[in-house]
Amino acid sequence: MLEINGMNFPLDRVYYTRDGAHIWLKQEDDLIKIGMDAFLVEYAGYLTFLTVNESRVKVGESIGSFESAKFVSRLYSPADGEIVAVNDEVIKNPRKINEAPYESWIFAVKADSAVLDGESEYLLDDEEKIVKWISEEIKKVEEDE
Repeated sequence: MLEINGMNFPLDRVYYTRDGAHIWLKQEDDLIKIGMDAFLVEYAGYLTFLTVNESRVKVGESIGSFESAKFVSRLYSPADGEIVAVNDEVIKNPRKINEAPYESWIFAVKADSAVLDGESEYLLDDEEKIVKWISEEIKKVEEDE
């Protein structure tokens, strides 16, 4: 477990960073479970609404949206493939993500290829790179305040 500024980032998953996405990916058998990381949960505030469109998806494509006490934003897919499961518990009660972001997956994708084995500038699993990325994100938020 990596702790940065009081936020935890488990190292048993990969983090998707494109356009400030703050999404985690975790391989489970032939599926990739996907959820929000601690940074997004911390800075978004209490989540009040969450939706996911079950369909085929492409990397970077909007697949749903979420609302929080502070803003409304879209969810973007970190992989090409098909959404084969949606966690109805977190759709009905998005605050579960606030309570436990790494146990509260949002959707699962059956990827078209080995996403987590590939090289992508938007996927981080290296401790040093995660620290650098989150530190830069914290700095951006502090500058905007």
